Amino acid sequence: MLKKIVLIRDFFPFRLIQSQLKYNFFGLIYWVILFLIISESLGYAFGIPFLFFSPEYLGKISCLSFLFLGFSIGGFTMAYNVYSYTKIGPRFPFLIVVSTPFFRFCINNSLIPLVFIVFYLFKMTKFLLNEELANSSQVALYSASFILGFLIFIAFSILYFFPLRRNKDQNDDDDESSQNPVSSVAVKGDKWYNYFRSESKRPIYYFGRKFKIYKSRSIQHLDQEIIEQIYGQNRINAIIFEAITLLAFLGMGFFRNYSFFEMPAAVSIVTLLTIISMLFSALISWFHRWAYPLIVGSIIGMSYLSTVTPFFKYTSYAIGLDYQKNKRTEYTVENISKNGLDSVDLANSKLGIYQMLENWKKNQQIKKPKLIILNTSGGGSRSALWTMVVIGNCDKALQNKLSNRLQLIAGASGGMVGAAYYRELILMEKTNQISSKFNKEYQANISKDLLNKLAFSASTNDLLIRYKRMDYNKHSYTLERGAAFEAHLHQNLNNFLEHPLGYYQSFEQKGQIPLMIFSPTIINDGRRLLISSQNLSYIVSKRNGNSVFENIDYQTFFKENDPNSIRFSSVLRANATFPLVMPMITMPTKPEIQLMDAGIRDNYGGKVTIDYLFAMSDWIKKNTSGVIIVETRDTKRILNDEAYNDISLMDKITLPFGNMITNFTRTQDFDQEQLMKFCTKSFNFPVDIVTFNLRERSKDRISLSWHLTKREKRKIAKAFYSKENQVMLAKLEELLLGH
Repeated sequence: MLKKIVLIRDFFPFRLIQSQLKYNFFGLIYWVILFLIISESLGYAFGIPFLFFSPEYLGKISCLSFLFLGFSIGGFTMAYNVYSYTKIGPRFPFLIVVSTPFFRFCINNSLIPLVFIVFYLFKMTKFLLNEELANSSQVALYSASFILGFLIFIAFSILYFFPLRRNKDQNDDDDESSQNPVSSVAVKGDKWYNYFRSESKRPIYYFGRKFKIYKSRSIQHLDQEIIEQIYGQNRINAIIFEAITLLAFLGMGFFRNYSFFEMPAAVSIVTLLTIISMLFSALISWFHRWAYPLIVGSIIGMSYLSTVTPFFKYTSYAIGLDYQKNKRTEYTVENISKNGLDSVDLANSKLGIYQMLENWKKNQQIKKPKLIILNTSGGGSRSALWTMVVIGNCDKALQNKLSNRLQLIAGASGGMVGAAYYRELILMEKTNQISSKFNKEYQANISKDLLNKLAFSASTNDLLIRYKRMDYNKHSYTLERGAAFEAHLHQNLNNFLEHPLGYYQSFEQKGQIPLMIFSPTIINDGRRLLISSQNLSYIVSKRNGNSVFENIDYQTFFKENDPNSIRFSSVLRANATFPLVMPMITMPTKPEIQLMDAGIRDNYGGKVTIDYLFAMSDWIKKNTSGVIIVETRDTKRILNDEAYNDISLMDKITLPFGNMITNFTRTQDFDQEQLMKFCTKSFNFPVDIVTFNLRERSKDRISLSWHLTKREKRKIAKAFYSKENQVMLAKLEELLLGH
């Protein structure tokens, strides 16, 4: 029994795990991240695990996509092995007399990677069968492709960088001619007192040739200089391997405009982890304990340089705007307070908005029609598709009454992307560019993956040096992941939205399409920038009760920067800039202001709607029979099966902070519901709210991501026909009856 314990305790794979925990804890963190993702404990709400379970390459799940994912996991595994070998290898000097020491080290250090692969294949198989509706033969092919990709990288790395050759000057410790392998768990010849010997003097049992277990030999007879020489050569091989692998990953960024190199988003995530781990291991290898203060000092230095020099700013531009220094507006309280007060701007704005409303009314067939406002929530691709599903189905059921009465669209993030696409289809149908806006192809387009280019750009280009540029409207801009997102969006939507913002100005004025108001948050001070092709000075004016200057009119504040030349997709991106996923957009001001997701302040468009109704209340009262606010929400205000649990000790620590993040949309709901209640009482016209909910129960969860699975797409399509949503459709039809 004692001998069995001795073997287990001194079994090399277990000793390596112990050493990893003791000497290479930071190296294990990257594996922890991957395990948390695959176990759906990290990033589940954002659909990150799904990117691993169903990777898409060239728009579809295929053997190639799994091959590339396996290849990237192989690269990550080899980076882990190389760093572990240089960090931990010298603590096991018996490797010096083992044939192909690095290969033997990798075999014995493979416990964590093997457990990960088995766990991944189990989770992936379950997901593909249940969520992507794949059959067992497809899953088998995908699994084989993943394993093949993994083995290709491992084999290439070992054969090229660490050849399977024997140490010429030493006897091979695991050569069968030199000693017999261990053939049983009870190790013959071991003395009982070996159990109590110090760790450095105890023999180690490892996997050797033909995966048999061998017992290590003493190396006390070897010259220390020879030992150092061998490990020195190993370090050189490791540095060469890391440098070439790192350059290869980063070099892929040069070819990101070619579809062949658009790797699955999961590959980009693994690549990013590999790059970070390699950089960290290189610093540790070169600077040892000084690496940590060096890393902290570098971050502080880069942060400082970014404020006083052009370096490390990582600016993401609003493509189409003029960023010349002599045209940058001073962002000061004084200039903010002047916005919306200029008499000429106010007059032009009021005239333009009233004329737009008059033209909208002329296009109606009754004297006092219902004016419809669409409020659409943020939520990535799920909200984009849900918005398309709701307004498309309602429009079809109501014989185009919804699109004809629709006058204003406001909201956040993905919902506004879907609404913008549907608005474009309305316009294209009216101008005979398409036959019908109800074609199912368009819903399929809006639900296509938007993460691959975004993630690939982040991992290969944005991490270190942004070395590519693009030209648009006679200006040059850095090509980073925000621009990659826009390019992918245009590709998915057949370039239907490839216009400058000003393209829509005349169509909105004529009442052919509804007005869209975007409201990204200004991170610097929490204000909102109201972006539209129309002058909104009248909406933000102090005369309409905006005494704290919460809203800034984009058209007048950036009138020197050719505001209507901004690319429309850049406006969509500014309104949907989820933290970390996409970069904040920098605007041409002094100092520079940064724009982020409208959902931070107004996830459902309610505040914009209230401001608009207040400003135009007299006209609405006189010319309409009331207002209908159609809400497309990705989550119901109060879920049907909502329940609460007891608070644990850990909850008491985390809830005060987590509550601010997890409940920020709910607090907006409470505030806006109360605000709407008070405001509607002051209006002299009826305001009805019709709400379509995507998620009605907690189990209806669909990931908040720019990537959807087949099952999620079907869930979204079916959600419109739920009992509650059909009641809302009947209510909307009744409200429009005779109006």
